Amino acid sequence: MPNDWQSDDPNLELGLERVMELDVEVESPIEIGDTGDGQRRIIPILGGTATGKIEGEVLSTGADYQIYRDRRPSEIVAKYAIETSDGDRIYVENRGMRFADPEVSERIREGKPVDPADVYFCSVPEFEVPTSELEWLENHIFVATGTRRSKGVRLAVYQVG
Repeated sequence: MPNDWQSDDPNLELGLERVMELDVEVESPIEIGDTGDGQRRIIPILGGTATGKIEGEVLSTGADYQIYRDRRPSEIVAKYAIETSDGDRIYVENRGMRFADPEVSERIREGKPVDPADVYFCSVPEFEVPTSELEWLENHIFVATGTRRSKGVRLAVYQVG
């Protein structure tokens, strides 16, 4: 039964367009402790850059609120702001997950380098904008993939459809 369930309706196809990259620098985690669903930690955002259709800087505000888990996906919710090169500010709320084998997860937790190919790290950023020129960010779905670096994260953001 080869692909009988798939239609050839072009309206059911999705396209992805890479619209920006974010390089985000972070502070050392603030460990809250085991909250029953994993280790809660808050990772302050120190700043960074945005390149692509949005050019600017990630402001040194906000944080990544994580529930770190050894054997299940870790939950990531980052809240921060970008200031464009035109001076407009964009609020970002980025929800996602990171999953790796327990040994790789422990290396991540300890801040040690890992091979990005060993980590599943995807998210769904949402944006709030103050100007009509940026409304396209509110009117589409976006997905992102990331790689962790020693003092931060690099994200590639794609517009869906």
